[in-house]
Amino acid sequence: MTKKLILLSCATAFLAVGCVVVPDEGYYDGRYEPRYDDDHRRYDNDRQRWEYQQGKNRVELERRKRELERREWEQKRQQQLQQQRYEQERQRLAEQRKRLSEQQRKQLEQKRKQQIEAEQKKREEARKRWQQQRDAQQKRWQENRKDREQRRDRD
Repeated sequence: MTKKLILLSCATAFLAVGCVVVPDEGYYDGRYEPRYDDDHRRYDNDRQRWEYQQGKNRVELERRKRELERREWEQKRQQQLQQQRYEQERQRLAEQRKRLSEQQRKQLEQKRKQQIEAEQKKREEARKRWQQQRDAQQKRWQENRKDREQRRDRD
């Protein structure tokens, strides 16, 4: 049994020492090993991809921002043009109403003048008729008076 115990301890010692001397990953003696560099390369590649993607995202975001600004500018311009057209139409209608009002005022003024002239003409004609009638009446009176005086003188 001692033989078995010694054999078992030697086998255990040999296996334990062998694992330390020949590790699965290899023995590290402080020198640079390129196999550890893969992680750095992967990190650098991931970082480069990330930076590239960020750059693309930034460019896309700026493009969208410019597009949005262009659309807003275009909408604002359209609103200004529409407001300008509305204002011009409003001014045109105001001018048209003003001209129409002025024409109506002139027509009314002309009609009033014509009515006043017609009234003055009627008055003048009535005054002339009245004058003629008065003159005719005075002439008859004078003739009657003369006739009466002549009759008196004869009588």
